Amino acid sequence: MKRFFLAASIAALMMGAGQSAGAQTLAETLATAYQTNPSLAAERARLRQTDEGFFQARAQRLPSLSAGAGYSDTLDSWGGNAGLGGDDGSVSYSVTASQSLYSGGRISGGIDQAVARIQASRESLRASEQQTLLQAIQAHVDVRRDSEVVRIRTNNVEVLNRQLQAARDRFEVGEITRTDVAQAEARVSGAQAQLSGAQAQLAASRAFYERVVGIAPQNLEAPGDTPALPQNYDGVVEVALDRNPNLRAAQYGEAAAEHSVRVARGARLPDVSLQASASERRESDFSGRGVGSTSIQARVSIPLFTGGANESRIRQAIAGVDEARLLLASARRQVIEGITNAWNQYLTAQAVIESSREAVRANEIAFEGVEQEAFVGLRTTLDVLNAEQELLNSRLDYVSAERDMQVASYALLVAMGALDFNTLGLDVETIDVQSRIDNAQHNSLDLTPWN
Repeated sequence: MKRFFLAASIAALMMGAGQSAGAQTLAETLATAYQTNPSLAAERARLRQTDEGFFQARAQRLPSLSAGAGYSDTLDSWGGNAGLGGDDGSVSYSVTASQSLYSGGRISGGIDQAVARIQASRESLRASEQQTLLQAIQAHVDVRRDSEVVRIRTNNVEVLNRQLQAARDRFEVGEITRTDVAQAEARVSGAQAQLSGAQAQLAASRAFYERVVGIAPQNLEAPGDTPALPQNYDGVVEVALDRNPNLRAAQYGEAAAEHSVRVARGARLPDVSLQASASERRESDFSGRGVGSTSIQARVSIPLFTGGANESRIRQAIAGVDEARLLLASARRQVIEGITNAWNQYLTAQAVIESSREAVRANEIAFEGVEQEAFVGLRTTLDVLNAEQELLNSRLDYVSAERDMQVASYALLVAMGALDFNTLGLDVETIDVQSRIDNAQHNSLDLTPWN
């Protein structure tokens, strides 16, 4: 929480600094989102809740110690206190320690089940981290794309206004007709409406950025080159099947379900424990000698008849294993589907960006030629307007293609399970969510491994 509020304070300072803070890189966007995103912080809190299951399960293996004290007195038949003189009142106190020796595997099964659930929760957190990072990347490139679209459409309105003025001047001297002027006016009106739509889209993208990252976007820099990706589909699938967090979470979920069967079956077996106690009783004024006792007991409990409850729990646990295996198979299919879609979108984005770049180059040449031909009377005003519109569309397509290429590349990394700070090459202090449980497992007292 200290890191969370510290990062929030830094974010507030960055937002207050405004443009003076300079250009905001993609790395800064990702680091801020990682530190301050509330949905991601909630996932970490959920993991901390799951972590406690390990300590609760391990506590069943360790000794327990309890102490008690009491006071007793005798009342006479009239409701008065016969012991007011201190003769009949007494105090007692005791200490009891117990240690489980054998539980049919319930305790060790419960510990292993808790660990498997923690591992599954860690993978779920990793999936949430990747989705948050992808959202931050998408928000970053969306703001840049929409800002560029607004700039292009603003420039388009200015160009069309100049063309409209030129059309009016030519109409005044009789070079063109009123129809040409009306066509130019219609294009200006349409361009102004499209500019308003682009400004509204930019405002929406900025709001999405602020929701994901936690600060308002300020002069965002270009993302730069995307991380290296496998060159073929088989390589992508191989990485995905090994690293995808949703698939790994399902695998740990299956392991947790299998351990639950051990816990259920252990309920049919004997329970052996060792108990030691010491107690003492003496007068309430502590006069005289106290009467004390100590005992050590070995207790064995064997379930003889439970009305079918234990067998029902075993069947329930086995059905849970079947469910977990089917969910694992479903998760594997979803990973294959997701990686296939992400790979094809990545290939499509590569092809589109190349064709869009070529279209911009060709339309720039065509527009310049049409303008020159219109100047000498070989082209009409409508020809110029159409050429300008085609150039505008190709530029907008290229801006969108750049954005789609970035998102498709990082979405492919998410499908592979490889979108993390190491892959991105970012020097960011990550939040450690593993050391507490790992240290506890390493230092735990394995007193009764047969439990």
